[in-house]
Amino acid sequence: MAKLLSVVGLLVICAGVDLLWQSRREIRFWLAAYLAFFRARLRQQTPPSIFPSKEAAEKRQGAMRVLLGMGFAFFLGPILIALGLLSLLLHRNL
Repeated sequence: MAKLLSVVGLLVICAGVDLLWQSRREIRFWLAAYLAFFRARLRQQTPPSIFPSKEAAEKRQGAMRVLLGMGFAFFLGPILIALGLLSLLLHRNL
């Protein structure tokens, strides 16, 4: 059971990395938008519009994929691996 949890955790991390890889353009877009916003705020200017038009805003629909990818790769997968290792260590000591 412990090894199975670790293997499932590794597969969940791989799924999260795959989701993040699929949404790399979205991540790049949002990082550029946030950097432009914070640069404008540091220079005491009015922040630029994040979306140049309504059509560009409608094309950006990958937020759920990014959220799931980050949750799988950085939260759920490592927790499953840690639970598997912890279970493996506890069963060996008993």
